This record gives sequence, structure tokens and C-alpha cells, in this order.
Amino acid sequence: MFTVKIAKIIRHSKNIATICFDREIPSYPGQFVMFNLFGYEEIPLSLSSPNSVTVKAVGETTEAIVGAEFDKVGIRGAFGKPFTPSNNSLIIAGGIGVAPLKYLYDFLKTRGYDVDVIYGAKNFEELIWVEEFKNAVFATEDGSFGSKGTVLNLLKDLRVEKFDKIYCCGKEEMIKEVYKLLKAKNCLIKAEFSLERYMRCGIGVCGSCVLKNGLRVCRDGPVFKGAELEDLF
Repeated sequence: MFTVKIAKIIRHSKNIATICFDREIPSYPGQFVMFNLFGYEEIPLSLSSPNSVTVKAVGETTEAIVGAEFDKVGIRGAFGKPFTPSNNSLIIAGGIGVAPLKYLYDFLKTRGYDVDVIYGAKNFEELIWVEEFKNAVFATEDGSFGSKGTVLNLLKDLRVEKFDKIYCCGKEEMIKEVYKLLKAKNCLIKAEFSLERYMRCGIGVCGSCVLKNGLRVCRDGPVFKGAELEDLF
């Protein structure tokens, strides 16, 4: 573990914040770090840029990260398999699953790649970086921004076969439905999914993140190709 200083904390809403470090973590889009707010449990967090993580308060540790003032944290990593960059791609983000996809989006755009975005959340308060995404369409379950519904409603009428690569991250229920839709359209070969699991070690030793097909999210993922998830969905 090494210690990094906090450059700033951006609070997007009462439940979501981006923690910016004073230096970049050597990494690629899709990788994660083990994040230690001293005095709390160490948890895995996806990088939302080379020098930040973006967190939603869902438990004691994440609530402390979002709500507290602190000047340094412990970091291990970056760990895991990243996304595979490609031109002419589609990003599908659900809720806080947008975090690793924001890193990917910026990575692709700085290389001049064409990127479309589909991004959904429960309500407008949970949508972040709306102004920064170009060629993007949005959905909220309550209709407070964009189309009323979910990313699945937007995907159904989209010609996903026109994209060379498709990236997806969000709640597992959403990932499962996106997986089924892409499979029905014979586009799984183009897809990469980022999964979340509870992790203790982050390096493939403890077994806390093993999927039922035997793959470890920390070492074999967190980014998986569509074919790797066949036994899960």
C-alpha cells in the first residue's frame, strides 16, 4: 500500500462524490484500486480517471468516503484486466457503473476515436458528467431527464451491430439484460462487461470474488468479454 494526498473532492450529489488524488495511478480504463480510508474497511473502487475514483454511498465505508473530509488515503493497485480500446464504439452505463466508463470515454476521445454513449440512472440527481459526454442519450426511471425508462429501452431500437466495440457497466441485473439483448443481435463478440464483486485482497488469493464459472473478478476481470460470461447468464 502507498499513501496519496487528496487534491480535491467533487460532490456531485448528496450520495455521489469523486475523490481526486494529487498524482496519477499507473493504470488503464477498467482497472480498479483497493482504497483505504483510514479507520474503515479497505474496498475496491474503479478508477474514473488516472487520478480519481467516483463513489456512491451505499454502506458504512462508502458513506464515509462521500461525506467526510480527509486529506490522504491508502491505495493498492491498479489491479485487474482493463477494457480493450477501439474506434467506433458504444458505451452503455447504468448508475455508478459510469465511473470506469468515464475513464474509458476520455481515453478514447483523446485518441480521436468515435464514441457513442447510452447512460441511465434512477433520476437526474444520479446522472453525473452529463455535459461532458457527447453523442450521448440519457434515460431516467422517473423521467426527470432524457427518456423515461432504462438503458434497455434505448438499446432495443438501436442498431448495435454498426459498432466495432460495445462496453457495459452497471448493476448486474442490467448487465444480464444487456448481455441477452446483444446475444440476440449476434453482437456478443464485440462486447466487454465490467463486473463488480466484493473483494478482500484484489490479487486473486482470497477467493471472495470467484464467479460460479470459476473466474475471479479481481484477476480474470473486472472486464470480461461476452463469451467469458456464457455460464453466468
